[in-house]
Amino acid sequence: MAEVKSEEKKVSRFSRWNNVLKMLAFFARNKKSFDALMKLEKMTVLLVRVNMELGKLSYKDPVYARRVEEFNFAMIQLTMAKYYAKRADSTGSGEDWNRSFQAFETSRETGLKLLEVLQSGSSEAIKYEKPALSSAGTEILFADEIPLVPEINPVVILRGSDYDMGYQYATQVIQIFGRWIFERKAGRKFTEEELGHIGEWEKQIRQYAPEILEMCRGWAAGATAAGVPMSYDDVLEIWTGHKPPETNYMGQGKDLMELPPLACSGSAAWGRATKDSRLVTGSSGDYDPTYSVTIVAYPDTGNSYVFSPFSAVGDVPLLGAVYMFGHPGMNSKGLAYVHHGGVPRMIEPKEHWGYGLRRSVSILHTLRFANNAREARDMELTYPVGDIGIDSGTAGGFYADSTYGYVLESRQDPVLIREAGVMGETDFLYANNSAIHPEAIKAGWMQYNRNDWEWDEHGGWRTKRFVPMNKWGSVEQKLPGIMSLVYNGSCNRNRYFYDTMSKGLGRMDFEYMKMMYRNGGTIPEGKWEEIAARYLKTGEWGQVSTGNAMNGLLCVMQPENGPTGRYAVCLGSAKRGLAPTSSRLGSFNPIYGETNAFWEITLAAGPAETARSGRDKAVEYLGRADTEFAKLGQEDAAYAPLKALLDMAREELQKGEQSMGTAGKALGNESLFEYSRALRAYTRSQVRSLQVYQALVPPPAKPEDLR
Repeated sequence: MAEVKSEEKKVSRFSRWNNVLKMLAFFARNKKSFDALMKLEKMTVLLVRVNMELGKLSYKDPVYARRVEEFNFAMIQLTMAKYYAKRADSTGSGEDWNRSFQAFETSRETGLKLLEVLQSGSSEAIKYEKPALSSAGTEILFADEIPLVPEINPVVILRGSDYDMGYQYATQVIQIFGRWIFERKAGRKFTEEELGHIGEWEKQIRQYAPEILEMCRGWAAGATAAGVPMSYDDVLEIWTGHKPPETNYMGQGKDLMELPPLACSGSAAWGRATKDSRLVTGSSGDYDPTYSVTIVAYPDTGNSYVFSPFSAVGDVPLLGAVYMFGHPGMNSKGLAYVHHGGVPRMIEPKEHWGYGLRRSVSILHTLRFANNAREARDMELTYPVGDIGIDSGTAGGFYADSTYGYVLESRQDPVLIREAGVMGETDFLYANNSAIHPEAIKAGWMQYNRNDWEWDEHGGWRTKRFVPMNKWGSVEQKLPGIMSLVYNGSCNRNRYFYDTMSKGLGRMDFEYMKMMYRNGGTIPEGKWEEIAARYLKTGEWGQVSTGNAMNGLLCVMQPENGPTGRYAVCLGSAKRGLAPTSSRLGSFNPIYGETNAFWEITLAAGPAETARSGRDKAVEYLGRADTEFAKLGQEDAAYAPLKALLDMAREELQKGEQSMGTAGKALGNESLFEYSRALRAYTRSQVRSLQVYQALVPPPAKPEDLR
């Protein structure tokens, strides 16, 4: 027995050193990419710290507007650094690497100076050379040649056959962003092996959701007609990827294991939990906001729906390919897709893994053809288990309607359907990035260290003690630390949902859901370097909230059975300066042009009616803003910057009116495109007006503010 243990130790040491050598070889091959990632981590942490200081000020402070402009300059430089690094990583261009590192340095210098003057209370202006901003014939801004992520999430309206909707989608995305957005996905050369894998994914879509394939054909045609030749395979691969299904947890057979997302959240309340018994939901996509749109679709068959994918082209910074995944979504029958319901779950046994539906395909098919949450549940149970080994790879999520909700955490052996009450809820449900059903312990990966796990009655599964990340060990040695970070963080955010929603029992509504994302957490006292180091060793942190510095896209919904469902979106955090949930890179998402405001539309009877719903809100919000702004004097520090925002709101409202007029005279796709342009202008007007109104009348940020 002693000889066996000695031999096992030798094998373990060999495995450890083999992993070390592989990682060193990887870093040597990708040194500049690794350097850029390290710079990105430092910069995002720095700029979130700056933003937390900015959040302590308001437009009443004479320096606030200037500090926001300086912060936005630092964000532009960071955006440029990321853009050049991504391009250099694929082309090997030394010039682009130089540009990237120079932009990182400029951003760093600005960020450090900003942190200094904010913490000291200095009114000293920071000198910088403002980059030239232009639209370049699109609906977004470019800093020199670099496209900036829109400050306000754009909307596209689709209508007609599946082919027509794909064509319209591609056309409008190019109208908004420019041809560059599809060019990197066009004309790709796939190997025979890769085409074989795409074909296997295609077979699954053809069997369970064939409408997606027709949308892909229309998308390819629309992009090609707009000047970006795309093939059907180019587009289909965006939805499926070109690799086989994973055979190990989180791709653990690879040299390196990627850390899954640490955030994303969703909640739903109905019946006894809400003020009027109607369903209301709140969701956060916690990722680095990228070039994305919200889709309003009126298909010839099935239900109309709204859905917010995380990316217009199916990939997200750091996370990589997400196969058009996103959340949330709702349909015209009152069904809501709230959230993915906790990933990585990886509960179904490996013998069920394989080709199936990527989550985005399952969501769009379910929203279109299920009329309530029970139908959605039954439909999801018919889908193949699919690619369990990666995030976004498989079906199963969080759906709700006005009488019932569920989170499907495992679909075979065991079937785990979490319903209200399992965690002590009264007509409400919530989810973050973990499986929290009591039976989730049956997951194969949890057997590596089964005795280290415990179940919290309101937060779900977490480890009994903090398990530090193991960067050098075997897969079995790495997995506990990685999943400990993910599940412990999710447990804390689950408890936040339970506590905050319980406080609002019987009075939750649209504004309560927004409030939960303004009610931020805290970080420990002390110097940043010290608390960050302590977190990596012990997991110690402050209070945790689902409203945090990681929020990339927030949405509040109130689906209705009929043309009155409400859908509201905020890009980035709902309040400036919210704290991160940890010291890890995945907890930081500073953005350019932060607005902290939700636009709102109605999923009405058709494109014209939906556009008018945007107009009605724009007029309402502008009226509120005008009333409060009239109380200011020209000598007030807030007067000039808020007047500039009001002027923008009026200008966007006028653009919307012009497009509405054109839409009424046009035919076919041209009419549809004008209704979409009008809706985008109206939502931009809404946000600018709300920025003014909320600066003067701060919105609720705590449960007691809504009593």
